[in-house]
Amino acid sequence: MSRLADYFVIVGYDNDKEKIPTENAPLMCGKIIQRFPEKDWTDTPFIEGIEWFCQPLGWNLSYEKHEPKFFTSVLTDIDANKHYCACLSFYETMAITLNKKVVDEEDETSVVANAVTSAKYQNGSPLAICNSVVNGTGNGFNTNGSSMPSSLISHHTVMYAPKCLVLISRLDYAETFKNCLGTIYTVYIENLPYALETLIGNILGCIQVPPPGGPQVRFSIGAGDKQSLQPPQSLTLPITGTAVYFIFKQLGIKNVLILLCAVMTENKILVHSKSYFHLTESCKALVALMYPFRYTHVYIPILPAPLTEVLSTPTPFIMGIHSSLQSDITDLLDVIVVDLDGGLVTIPPSLTPPVPVLPSPLWEQTQELLTMILFPNLSQADLAFPTQERPTNYPKTDATIDKELRAIFMRLFAQLLQGYRSCLTLIRIHPKPVITFHKAGFLGARDLIESEFLFRVLDSMFFTSFVNERGPPWRPSDAWDELYSSMNELLKSEGNNKTLLQIHISELGKVLYENEIPNQQMYAQKVLRPPEGASHRIHQPAFPRIHSDKVELIINDGMRKNCITQKLCSQRNQNRTIPMGPRLPEVLDVRPNLLNSARRLEVLRTCVAYIFENKIADARKLVPAVTRTLKHRDARLILCRELFGYVHGNKAVLDHQQFDLVIKFMNKTLQNSTGVDEYTVAAALLPMSSVFCRKLSTGIIQFAYTCIQDHPIWKNLQFWESTFYQDVQTQIKALYMQRRRPNDHNKESNCVLDDVPLEEPTALEITAEQMRKSVTIDEDKKRELAQSEESTLYSQAIHYANRMVSLLVPPDVNVHGGQKPKQAFRLDDNQSVSNSILGSHSLSDHSDEGFEENDALEVGVAVGKIVSRFIDRVCTEGGVTSEHIRNLHDMVPGVVHMHIESLESVYLESKRHPHVQKPKIQTPCLLPGEEIVTEHLRCFLMPDGREDDTQCLIPAEGALFLTNYRIVFKGNPCDPLACEQTIIRAFPISSMLKEKKISVLYLVHLDQTLPEGLQLRSSTFQLMKIAFDAEVTPEMIETFRKILSKARHPIDEFEHFAFQSYGTILHGAAPLKAKEKYSTLKGFAKKTLMRTAKKAGFKQKTSVKRKLVASGLDFDTMVASADALETHSLNDELEDDEFETNAETLPRIATAKDVERMRERNYVRDWKRLGLEDAQNGFRITTVNSNYSMCRSYPAIFVAPLNVTDAALTHLGRCYKGQRIPVPTWRHCSGALLIRGALPHSKSVIGMLKNSAGSNATSNDVANYHEQDKYYMALIDTMPKLNISLAQYSLSGINLSMNSLLLNTATGEELHYLNRNELTASSLTPELSRKHKTSGLTVHDGKAKGSTIKNSNTPSTNAYRKMRLYVLGEKSQTKSSINADLGAEFIPVDYPDNRHSRMAFKKLMRACLPSNASNETDQTFAKAIEQSDWLQQISSILQLSGAVVDLIDLQEASVMLSLEDGSDITAQISALAQLCLDPYYRTMEGFRVLIEKEWIAFGHRFAHRSNLKPAHASSNLAFAPTFLQFLDAVYQIHKQFPMAFEFNEFYIRFLAYHTVSCRFRTFLFDCEVERFDLGIASVEDKRGSLSAKHFLGNTGSDDESNVYPVDIRNKTLVNFNRIGHSIFDYIERQHSKSPIFYNFIYCQQDDVLRPQSCVAALDLWPYYTNEELAQGPPYDLEVTNADDELDLSELKGKRIVISAGYDNIEKSNPNTFICLLSEVKQAETERGHLPPKWQQIWASLEVPKTIRLERKSSLSSIFYHGKLQHKRSTLEIIMKGRLTGYQDKFFHPHRFEKHPYTTPTNCNHCTKLLWGPVGYRCMDCGNSYHEKCTELSLKNCTKYKAVEGVAPPNVNISQGDTSSIASSAATTARTSSHHFYNQFSSNVAENRTHEGHLYKRGALLKNWKQRWFVLDSIKHQLRYYDSVEDSTCKGIIDLAEVQSVTAAQPTQIGTKRVDEKGFFDLKTCRRTYNLYAMNANLAQEWIEKIQACLQ
Repeated sequence: MSRLADYFVIVGYDNDKEKIPTENAPLMCGKIIQRFPEKDWTDTPFIEGIEWFCQPLGWNLSYEKHEPKFFTSVLTDIDANKHYCACLSFYETMAITLNKKVVDEEDETSVVANAVTSAKYQNGSPLAICNSVVNGTGNGFNTNGSSMPSSLISHHTVMYAPKCLVLISRLDYAETFKNCLGTIYTVYIENLPYALETLIGNILGCIQVPPPGGPQVRFSIGAGDKQSLQPPQSLTLPITGTAVYFIFKQLGIKNVLILLCAVMTENKILVHSKSYFHLTESCKALVALMYPFRYTHVYIPILPAPLTEVLSTPTPFIMGIHSSLQSDITDLLDVIVVDLDGGLVTIPPSLTPPVPVLPSPLWEQTQELLTMILFPNLSQADLAFPTQERPTNYPKTDATIDKELRAIFMRLFAQLLQGYRSCLTLIRIHPKPVITFHKAGFLGARDLIESEFLFRVLDSMFFTSFVNERGPPWRPSDAWDELYSSMNELLKSEGNNKTLLQIHISELGKVLYENEIPNQQMYAQKVLRPPEGASHRIHQPAFPRIHSDKVELIINDGMRKNCITQKLCSQRNQNRTIPMGPRLPEVLDVRPNLLNSARRLEVLRTCVAYIFENKIADARKLVPAVTRTLKHRDARLILCRELFGYVHGNKAVLDHQQFDLVIKFMNKTLQNSTGVDEYTVAAALLPMSSVFCRKLSTGIIQFAYTCIQDHPIWKNLQFWESTFYQDVQTQIKALYMQRRRPNDHNKESNCVLDDVPLEEPTALEITAEQMRKSVTIDEDKKRELAQSEESTLYSQAIHYANRMVSLLVPPDVNVHGGQKPKQAFRLDDNQSVSNSILGSHSLSDHSDEGFEENDALEVGVAVGKIVSRFIDRVCTEGGVTSEHIRNLHDMVPGVVHMHIESLESVYLESKRHPHVQKPKIQTPCLLPGEEIVTEHLRCFLMPDGREDDTQCLIPAEGALFLTNYRIVFKGNPCDPLACEQTIIRAFPISSMLKEKKISVLYLVHLDQTLPEGLQLRSSTFQLMKIAFDAEVTPEMIETFRKILSKARHPIDEFEHFAFQSYGTILHGAAPLKAKEKYSTLKGFAKKTLMRTAKKAGFKQKTSVKRKLVASGLDFDTMVASADALETHSLNDELEDDEFETNAETLPRIATAKDVERMRERNYVRDWKRLGLEDAQNGFRITTVNSNYSMCRSYPAIFVAPLNVTDAALTHLGRCYKGQRIPVPTWRHCSGALLIRGALPHSKSVIGMLKNSAGSNATSNDVANYHEQDKYYMALIDTMPKLNISLAQYSLSGINLSMNSLLLNTATGEELHYLNRNELTASSLTPELSRKHKTSGLTVHDGKAKGSTIKNSNTPSTNAYRKMRLYVLGEKSQTKSSINADLGAEFIPVDYPDNRHSRMAFKKLMRACLPSNASNETDQTFAKAIEQSDWLQQISSILQLSGAVVDLIDLQEASVMLSLEDGSDITAQISALAQLCLDPYYRTMEGFRVLIEKEWIAFGHRFAHRSNLKPAHASSNLAFAPTFLQFLDAVYQIHKQFPMAFEFNEFYIRFLAYHTVSCRFRTFLFDCEVERFDLGIASVEDKRGSLSAKHFLGNTGSDDESNVYPVDIRNKTLVNFNRIGHSIFDYIERQHSKSPIFYNFIYCQQDDVLRPQSCVAALDLWPYYTNEELAQGPPYDLEVTNADDELDLSELKGKRIVISAGYDNIEKSNPNTFICLLSEVKQAETERGHLPPKWQQIWASLEVPKTIRLERKSSLSSIFYHGKLQHKRSTLEIIMKGRLTGYQDKFFHPHRFEKHPYTTPTNCNHCTKLLWGPVGYRCMDCGNSYHEKCTELSLKNCTKYKAVEGVAPPNVNISQGDTSSIASSAATTARTSSHHFYNQFSSNVAENRTHEGHLYKRGALLKNWKQRWFVLDSIKHQLRYYDSVEDSTCKGIIDLAEVQSVTAAQPTQIGTKRVDEKGFFDLKTCRRTYNLYAMNANLAQEWIEKIQACLQ
């Protein structure tokens, strides 16, 4: 029995204290007026500070009298006991004095700080107070007698002060407290004849409440009332009433669930409401929902305002505050705020960690059940005919719903904690049970290791209290224990019958309801309450003072009576055995599933059996399969059981191979273990770590624990504790068993794997039995049992101390610290379940918590501390005596020391013991002259990101070899079941692009992690991902990297393999080389300054040294235009500088004999073949460059026009970049020429700025082009004359000309544009325009009067004029002041420059050779190829070359290539065009001539582009795939025309591979002069060509000694340089031996090839993706043919397995021709004849005559369509170039005005001098003309001031403010013809809603420019143009992106006056456009028009 209430307190307003109000302390406060009893109870002391909780918002006076209020506060004492404070608050009348200042007399709210009471109640009535207020006693003194300031005046008023009646109790009977206090208040307010002392005394002393389960109590407090009180049936079940239902109604389902999760995970919860009752109810509901957990943190449902600073406490809490205080809690960053009135839960975004939710599917199931209870009609809401609900047995009141809601959460926690009793670990029974919980085992068995919610719940204080309260198996049970034990059966029945779910919830809710209201018979209570309005009575006396003596007397009498007549309490909750409930799934009860089939488990068992049966060979074959199987949990546990099954006794000695395999499986098992089974697996293997061993030598045995230490689980202290407790429980259980299990003395116990009989009782059942018998056992027996348990704990602690020492001390502890790297050792002591779950952390950061030095003494001390800490924790928990603990501490150092000593011999002996034999190293086959330069490094070839068939062969184990030519890996696959073949992957050293160091590589097949590795990437599309073996030291790896880096970038060209292997030896010293110019710091600084000055535009002083280039050249003219510079990357600029600075060498002298030899070179003979030496054709072969003085990068001999002198050619070089003048390189049978050259120089930007800003052109500009003009005239004179009659052109058949194509496809406006005959080439100079009459060309005579200029020589105005010369150039030349009309046309083109090709090559490499497999599902191989833009660039190159083919072949016009420096894209287009035009170049001999001419002779920079220069070792130049793109394009043509080429696709791949291999000298140098300087060119000229028809008369010899003067096979060692081999010589020799390069379906024809260039017609070259792992790359024929002589006789009738990616398919499966040739050779051999060469056999074959089939019409249409598409592609390039270059000239006429010229000025048309008032100047662009020249001038006004010598900006097809001139193949590919036709779209009126001039501010330079703006309401756009006449807009503003149009602040626009109101801003989501109209009206009009369109 207990008291109903402990204290009764009267708290009132404190009117005696004077306080200065502060922010935290209000002016007024309350005080305890009376308390009863006045002395504290001995068992319940009085709680101080009760006055704060009576008025939570503070003790404030009020002008109004409020209704009485009741609420309950909860206070917690120091012992965590809750005290419930029931408070009834009402107001009493009080008069106060307010003091005011005189100056604020009219402001009645200015109250002085010290307000004091001026009167007190007299005669119990406020009448006197009212009188004094009326009379106004202003004597100037306060009641304390102190004088007030003279400036203050006292005023009196009536206010109301609060008073509170409080009951303090340890029992939560809020309704009873409310009735009692209400009765006392009613007696007071109604002045009833009952003594208040009697009422208070009866409450405190006379009413006793029985404990839970007791009967109903009926009582009266002495005021004629009748009350009843019903204790709950269970002590542990919370009482909620309707609180839970209330919080769900206020917050909703999801918010309540999130709040519950936050409470369960120990977060801070703050609830605010305007009602104190709601605060108390909601907090009570949250705590009740936690059941069976008990909230143990801070719990304050109503927090007083002065204590709001408590909210910043770091501990979790549940608190409630009034909503008026919400503004004070805005800075709480880790508190979850609940707005109870608004139904809002606010979780701060900075909350760390975030609130976890219930694991799925419990979260969804709980939501569904709650919805079913709260919204029962929801499931039938949409039904057309809902079913009638059956009436229930009792109506569903709010209390019933409340209990059903609680029932759902009880079921939730019963499901969540299912099987928790199986994880309770018993470590003591006597004298009292000690139980711990195995958290990791519980989470692992439930597969909830990833559940953050459950993980944090198990780590909370709630769960610790839960285990302490509900862990003991002998105790009273409650409703949750009953539910937990039957939960499994309920779930099974509900699974079969869904309707039972609601029935079970209702039944459980009924149990909860009956717990609160066990007596259903309602007792009619009688409670006094005041009438309405009683609290507002005016003349209400104050609450009387209570006589304490009377109260004390009544309390004592009541207590005395209760002691005499004790009432019996209910004994319903008797102790009983708590049922175990559902057991966890047995961890070793393995059931096969889809991931782990029974077959896999059988393989595992078989492998273990093979190991212990010593069938090692069979076991090793199963190791890979077992390794994969061990990834699954069940397999790991099966392995533990299988290994334990072979343990007999306490030691199992294995041989070395058995031991290695067992250790490998143990390590694999521990490595794969996760939080699910980590503790279980480690605990199962722990006993076996000291059982399995091997004998190293006599007396030295190595145990398994020395080999499994590298796992973090051994450093987790919680694992050791849980495993220790499991073993202790097993031993304690054995103490109380009647019999012991057999074999216990033969085998070490295993707490996980020991077989337990099913009939054997559990440890908890034994504990329950012992606790039940404890009352009958005598004390001596109890002491004996307690001592036995303590001894068991002590012995187990000793055992585990030894185990910990063995697994924590590393085996190499005795090794000196310098011999192995230092490691830091820390023990994980976190309370997490596992270090693999949330990450482990160190117990402390102090240095003494671990060992960082590897000294044995320090290691021993550190391990000793760790073991001692473990002993302290487990022994203290288990109650081990202090003496035993001290003995354990004394024992630990000795154990550690002995173990360290024993490890020394074990470690040394294990190192001396030979490990498992590794595969034998296989030496790779080497080329002649190839040598291995370093020792091989044993390693593994790792898989990369490629997804092909070869990945099953990798990883492979072998060795990495470095030779003087290649990097080679050779080995065997790691998985012997997959393949037993040899794996070779190799690439040349010089082709290596990047070498990257990688670490931590994991081998899946071997279950091994290797720390060091390399990733090597080659430009031959090879990728090696190498992981070095453990025996390879870091020093060896670093040495290998240094040698590799040195071999990749040798210090001299002759260090390359081409000059080290074989070839002619150059006698004498090395060739003369100039000293490296910038080899010193001073030189480097000079180079940097020169480069900076060059970029700034300063001139370079004329060098006094002799140079090969012409001296006296103006440096300013050497700089390319700013536009051209933009198309080159920084790397190209660096390359150009190096290229030019190397020109300073000694002069070269070429004799007449040398020149004569030069004339016998292949490309010179090719020019003779083409007739370019014939004077009748107007050409000659000049030797002006024989000493390479004119142009360093050109050949010594080239073709020049007949009438151009050598001196003119030398001077002409000044006009071109690198002195690369345009020279003819091929001639068509019609006389049309293909001319190639570099970009002509133009005025640089810096040079332009240094000149005056006027429009006059100096005469020097014209003079600089004088020689260039003559040269162009000479070239044009050699071209065939034109006949432009349209009658010549046929419009039918495949011979459709370009003219007819234009006429049939162009629209009227296009023809109008195409008819304009003032098309000129910007490369042609003004000098030509004055001398055009002597050129013999057709010239127009008409004058431009209108928009069309008629041509008198054309029969029709619609005729398209045919040009004699097309110049393909860059866009930087598009607009210039040069104009002429000589039948030539300049076409600016887009092309992929080096920067774009480098980027595309890099992306292509990543797509074809990914280093790792991509995790992105959408990133496929095809998408990666597309994103690389590689095929788009190939398409662009083919399109440009196709245009050249059509112009030369169809138009019979010449083409000049004037692009970049004339060595990259120029060589690509020129070579491809010749390949398509001339069938000679499609032969093997002709293709060699083509490459030697276009690429080698004309100076393609092979060394720079392939990064082979010695100077590139320190630079980071990227590989430029220029030549590779050309070969790719050749492959595409070869694929489309397979019968047109004599060579096959392997020939192209062979060239691509050896372009970068450095095996041949052909591609090692940048130009011919370098070959000349090194002596190579001279030797080649002396020797002549190696081709069959030119080789010194020896046509049939294969002997190499006949070719070279000195045979390399004589091993004479002399200090001579070797000349090396030419790749074409090598190919010819191999071609004479075998048809490896021959195309058997070659058919010699003279057709012109027109390949399709669209991306859809192109294929990815197999060279990029194919691989042959059997012998490596097939391009080193000596290696691949060394051991595979093909014997076709053996292949007949046999089945051959060929693997793609591994075998050479062409060699393994030869074609028919090779088979037939082999049969002929074999037949000749059998007859005893000398077998002839294959070429003789092939030449002797007679081609059978075939009947020519007529081509079907459909087939003809296909060919016709293909060629038509090719011509349309050419037309697209021409039209695009014209539109890009000339559209402004046709549509912008000048506006001339007379202008007097006071300075010499030249005419912009005729370039003659203007002087005096005879000239005209354009008002817009500033161009100057003679009066007669104005009519002839082109209409190319640019509408702004032109700067002399600089081309105006180009207008690109793309829309925008700035035009782009970067060469982009992607732009070309994406541009379609409709973009061109849009240029001529008419200006329809309805599309122009509003238009006019506006000034627009630039986005980058912020300058103002006038633009013509057009507002289009149809397209919803605002476009702007350069001028009114423009048809192409410069930019488009999409009105959909416009956010606002507003007026803007004025700013200055140049020097003109502006209207301040004319500015306005157009803001879009991308940028803000600043616009200005001429005046405010126009600006307002624009704003209104735009806003109207927006609306």
